[in-house]
Amino acid sequence: MLGYGLLALAYLYAFKLSPTKLKIAWVLAFLYAISDEFHQTFVLGRQGSWMDIAIDSIGATIALLWAKKKISFQKK
Repeated sequence: MLGYGLLALAYLYAFKLSPTKLKIAWVLAFLYAISDEFHQTFVLGRQGSWMDIAIDSIGATIALLWAKKKISFQKK
């Protein structure tokens, strides 16, 4: 969760911390989680899991909600 939360925040930072880009940052983190789980299906002893994608997405969601709260406070 932490790793994907940080990834989502990195994407948001790449968009200059624009609150309007929160959804795009989340989608990019979500797509990366899918690609990571897909990649794991090719590694011996590992398997991809939809549950892992959900957990990673929750981490991205929590981080971006926190960022949205902080960004909105900066503009007041």
